[in-house]
Amino acid sequence: MNRSKIIGATALASVMAASAAQAEMSIGGLFAGSIDDTSADVASTFSTNSIYVTYSDSLDNGMGVSLTMSLNGTAGTTNLVTDVNIDTGMGTIGLGTGQDSAVDGMDGSPACFSLNACGSALNANYNDGDTASGNSIAYSNSVGGIDFKVTRGMESATTNPVMSYAAGMSLMGATVKAGVSSIDYIAPATADIDPSFVTVGYSIAGLNLGYAVYDGDNGGEETQMGVGTTAMGMNVGVTFADADLATDVDYMRVSIGKGMGAASFGLDYTETDVAGTDTGDTDHWNFMYVVGF
Repeated sequence: MNRSKIIGATALASVMAASAAQAEMSIGGLFAGSIDDTSADVASTFSTNSIYVTYSDSLDNGMGVSLTMSLNGTAGTTNLVTDVNIDTGMGTIGLGTGQDSAVDGMDGSPACFSLNACGSALNANYNDGDTASGNSIAYSNSVGGIDFKVTRGMESATTNPVMSYAAGMSLMGATVKAGVSSIDYIAPATADIDPSFVTVGYSIAGLNLGYAVYDGDNGGEETQMGVGTTAMGMNVGVTFADADLATDVDYMRVSIGKGMGAASFGLDYTETDVAGTDTGDTDHWNFMYVVGF
């Protein structure tokens, strides 16, 4: 190796060493599965099977940048998802294949206390805009105690770019969140919708209280109320939901969970009652387990 190559290699090693000293990297993983008492039989499934690698560093201008790559799978599929977040000092810009719609990232129900079954509305009538958004471009920031996020999806064969807006704040001890997605369908026969949500969570005297409303802007709305606490070293809670649809549906879910270090276990009992008929009424038991590192 000649002298110029030695100098070049030494300089490169110095730059890499300096960068490594400032950068941080972490790896983690998660497996979440369940055993369900379905109407036909008992089924064993898993909801996610993921490995996460996160790298963070600083740009030359002082901005922060982080990269997260996750290899995750659900039943029959495996996906590689990459997210890039750039902290500009005046908010964070999110790019990549895993950017959720702003609503999807904030509309989790504080009235739900299940180990691994808490999302938004229990009824599929509500659309959070995430699937229609595809890979979004995101901007998030915090101003005056209000955390907000705005995302713009990509145009697809069925929709124009989906705009999604969500914000959250603490108000007199309560955590309040709200958001709306604007889904504009290209097909003229499909009505455009602006689904929205509002959630409120509050803790008092060892009780966690939750309230949520999910408006599908398509003639359907779901309201949830719930209360949770700890008893005998376990997390317990009950959720009541009323889906106001063409045919109303009422839900009741009782949840019990226990954390045991790297693994957690939970049991849900969910009762579904369709108004005016026995068709569609169910009593569902779900045993869940989550292992992470």
